[in-house]
Amino acid sequence: MTEPYADTDTRYSYRSPLVDRLRERGSVQAGRLLLLLPQKFGFCWGVDRALAMVADARRQFPGRRLWLLNSIIHNPRVNADMLRMGIRFLHGPQAEAGALERMGPEDVVIVPAFSAPVEEMEPLRARGCEIVDTTCPWVIKPHKRTLKYIQEGFTTVIHGTVGHDETRATCSLVSHAGGQYVVVHDLHEAEALARYLEGRSAQEDLRRALHPSATLPSFEPRRDLHKIGLINQTTMLASESRAIAARLRAALVRRDGEDSLQEFFRDFDTICAATQENQDAATEVVNERPDLFLVVGGYDSSNTRNLARVGDAEGIPSYHIEGPECIAPALLRHRDRHSGQLCEQRDWLPAGPVAVAFTAGASTPDTILGDVVRRVVEVAGEALQHDAALRGHGG
Repeated sequence: MTEPYADTDTRYSYRSPLVDRLRERGSVQAGRLLLLLPQKFGFCWGVDRALAMVADARRQFPGRRLWLLNSIIHNPRVNADMLRMGIRFLHGPQAEAGALERMGPEDVVIVPAFSAPVEEMEPLRARGCEIVDTTCPWVIKPHKRTLKYIQEGFTTVIHGTVGHDETRATCSLVSHAGGQYVVVHDLHEAEALARYLEGRSAQEDLRRALHPSATLPSFEPRRDLHKIGLINQTTMLASESRAIAARLRAALVRRDGEDSLQEFFRDFDTICAATQENQDAATEVVNERPDLFLVVGGYDSSNTRNLARVGDAEGIPSYHIEGPECIAPALLRHRDRHSGQLCEQRDWLPAGPVAVAFTAGASTPDTILGDVVRRVVEVAGEALQHDAALRGHGG
């Protein structure tokens, strides 16, 4: 088990002295490899906070059954660590069948950093369970804005991913508060919505363009798209969120005129600050024109997928991998950003001098990133200076 630690700020993390050194220096030469790391990457404040709250709950409730409502964060190794700590799961692939029926006041339930749907929380409260809510304050921001939209008669347009834990929680909140929502995943879906708002397409065209679960069954475009307010799933690509807002704004100006825009349109940027910082830092390191860009994080992590898109935008070969087990000398196993399928890339590491840039998603422990760096150096036939000493300190 990877041992977590609490630093002087009581932030709970997974430390790697190798990554600490790379973070401090920005680049390291390892034989023919130049290893590049951005200024910002990896665990965000909200993830540190959630893991710290798990540690606090273990100390505060000794001898009581601890449950995670779902994945604490989108990283399989961290969730496996939760299981090894004796924390059980109510939902998701590690869930225990029939557990909810056995829950009572002695059970402690931890809400993940993404928040949770109302319909999952209500039965737990009804059974008197102790609730430890690790919901990130950045996730609470779009929730508050959404409730304001509903009070003012606006339908919420969410730039997000249907089925993502955070967006599921937001959609559930809207539904239980009596509102309506439309989830648009990308500019293509936003364009379909914009064309409908401009009167250039029919309801049927809009519904075909959207995910089948992008709206409530009761959603009626003619009625519910009179006034719209935007929010973002906090981990989306910030530049795309801004482009979507600009396109929908232009559509409503075309429909209602500039003077009426304030009456029919709201836009509130809810991209997490750490997400924005990681994306900006990734852009900077990619602008150094590395030969490869490896993005490390869980395959179900939204912010990690969007970090991989940063390299795509600059034409740099970019690969989203979960960990060192994805790396072999002859091939690289990775997740394709477009199809979502797991793929294999052969001859991924060029011969001769190679600059490899790395970054990690907000749910990725430094220990995993450090293992990836070591594995790349190993398959290249090189070595990291002083690496043996670093290994002796948990890195």
